[in-house]
Amino acid sequence: MSLDENTLIAIVDDDELVRTSLAGLLRSFGIGAEVFSSAGDLLATDPDRFDCVVSDLQMPGMTGLDLRRVLSERDKAVPVIIVTAYPERVPNVFRSDDGLHLLEKPADSSQLIACIETVLGQPKG
Repeated sequence: MSLDENTLIAIVDDDELVRTSLAGLLRSFGIGAEVFSSAGDLLATDPDRFDCVVSDLQMPGMTGLDLRRVLSERDKAVPVIIVTAYPERVPNVFRSDDGLHLLEKPADSSQLIACIETVLGQPKG
């Protein structure tokens, strides 16, 4: 799969500025993006239609780790990238989860794109 307008990334963050900024960044690279203000909002849709989920760790209600767990329990194979300023808050058991990837804030655009390419099996280039 190549990263293009056919690639659809779900962005989950309770901060509207972060959501719109990440969506704009991905779209500037020609990548499709859809934003959600909470994990529950994403789960109310069909998560299978997304190639990847980029989620904040700390959000009201359901955290990014909770979202990953629920997706896994529902047999959804969509990879999850957790973006956090607090990587030490991610338990080691989650760090070894093949479907979970951590990106530390502040992450620049090249780090985000490289992480998405990695989780989708794309070469870094």
